[in-house]
Amino acid sequence: MVEMVNGIVSLDRLEVTDIININILQNFLDNFALGMNCAAVAVDREGREITTPSHYRDFCSNYVHMSSVGDSRCAKCHDEMGMKAVKLGKPYVGSCHANLIDFACPIVVKGRHIGTVLGGQILDNPPKEEVIKKTARELNLSEQELWSASHRIDVVPMKNIQAAAEVLYIVVNALADNGYNRLEIEVLTKELAVNFMEISKTIETLTHSAQEMSMNQNELSAKITEVSEVTREVSDVLKSIAKIISQTKLLGLNASIEAARLGNDGKTFAVVAKEIHTLSESSNETVVKIDVLNGLIREKINHTIQDADMSLQNSERQSTDMINLEKMVQRSVVIAKNLEGLFK
Repeated sequence: MVEMVNGIVSLDRLEVTDIININILQNFLDNFALGMNCAAVAVDREGREITTPSHYRDFCSNYVHMSSVGDSRCAKCHDEMGMKAVKLGKPYVGSCHANLIDFACPIVVKGRHIGTVLGGQILDNPPKEEVIKKTARELNLSEQELWSASHRIDVVPMKNIQAAAEVLYIVVNALADNGYNRLEIEVLTKELAVNFMEISKTIETLTHSAQEMSMNQNELSAKITEVSEVTREVSDVLKSIAKIISQTKLLGLNASIEAARLGNDGKTFAVVAKEIHTLSESSNETVVKIDVLNGLIREKINHTIQDADMSLQNSERQSTDMINLEKMVQRSVVIAKNLEGLFK
């Protein structure tokens, strides 16, 4: 059962069936057992069979296992041999309770035992009649039939048995390692695909924000340009006012001259002319001040326009970069999904 802890495959609940295709394992054990003239079966960490027994000898299947005592002894023997193999961290070869040669190969992933391949049901020396018949009596079986069945068991040199156990250990653990690596890649790929999709959504939101910011910058730049246009119009109006003031001043001067020529009759007119002159002078000073302020405003606006243009360019570049980044992430999502598909 595959269980994740902090994004990592938990080895405590990992089963052989999670990382090795049972059909492949069954086919391998069937061929191995047939080629090596021995029996083989894979069990989980609790000792439960996960493959169908391969090439079991009738000495065991038709006699020893048919006895309740013999079946119980076999289960205990398998457990003991499996524990010894796990402790050694390599294949264990030894005699079973029925005096046949068996071996146990631990299936280990990242230092954790997750199952065992049991094999054997062979002899390294010809069977001894007294030993076989003693076993038959202990298991309540026919001495003669069990003795006859023992002659159908292959006799294989011990070095060959040990070599076969080593080969079985290497191949099955290679399958386990490859299966675990594949599982880790599959899990990480799924997690990567999910993360990329989340990143893609975030980038999509940022892209929209960048595009809106770019649009707002365009609008702001347009409005600032409009304000700049207004300041130019104000400048033109001030020039027109300056001309009027100049003409008014000239008119006041002419009125003063005319009042002086009229003497006493022009005194009242002279007062009006003086006021006109004073007003034109004051208006001219005001216009000058307004023009200076307008010039400062125009200067600030020009700086603002330059800053806005730079900000707009940066926003447009950011928007373009975000769009390109979104495309890259979307391609990465596709790649991650394709990788995930390779493990299905």
